[in-house]
Amino acid sequence: MHVNFYFLFNWVTQTCQDYKFSSQNTYTNCVDLLVLNSFLHWNYSTSSHQLDLAFRHVGATASEWIVWAINPVGLRMVGSQALVAYQRPDGRFYAYASPIDSYDTRLQEGRLSFSFSALSGTFVNGEMMIFASLQLTRGMVTINQVWQTGPLKVGSPAIHASTADHLTSLGTLDLINSDAT
Repeated sequence: MHVNFYFLFNWVTQTCQDYKFSSQNTYTNCVDLLVLNSFLHWNYSTSSHQLDLAFRHVGATASEWIVWAINPVGLRMVGSQALVAYQRPDGRFYAYASPIDSYDTRLQEGRLSFSFSALSGTFVNGEMMIFASLQLTRGMVTINQVWQTGPLKVGSPAIHASTADHLTSLGTLDLINSDAT
C-alpha cells in the first residue's frame, strides 16, 4: 500500500517544468493542463509553422485511452483534430489521428485538416504519452486545445465520463508566449 501512495503523491505533485524526458526529445515550452493530470510540452517554429509536441497523462491505466487535440473552429470537442493513443489488448501501444465531427464519436481513425508526422506514443509506469509533429497554417499561433481520457471497451475507445474535469478539459494556448487558459 505504501508504494501506491508514493505513486499517487508523485504524479499529483508533478509539474511540466520538473519533467525530464528519457528519450532524445527536448521541449522548450510546457504547460500544466488544468485538469485530468495532464501536461503539454512543445517546440514551435515561427518560420516553418511546425509544432513538435509531447502530451503526457499521468496516473493512467491499461484500460483507458488519451487524446490531445486542436480545434481550429472553436473551443469545444466537435471539430477537434485529435491525436489518440491507448494500449491494445495484445500489449502494443497504438497512436493515431481522429477528426471529431460529433459528440457521438467513437474516435475512428481518419485524416486531419492539417498534416502531421512522427506520431507515436508510450505507456510506461502509469504514464501515457503522445508524440507528434504537426504542420500548422500561417497565423495559427494561438490554438484551441482539447484533451481527454476515457475507458476502453472491448479493446476500443468508449465514451468518456461527464464529470466536471472531463467537461472542462479545454482551453487556448499561445504557442509563442506559452500562455494557456
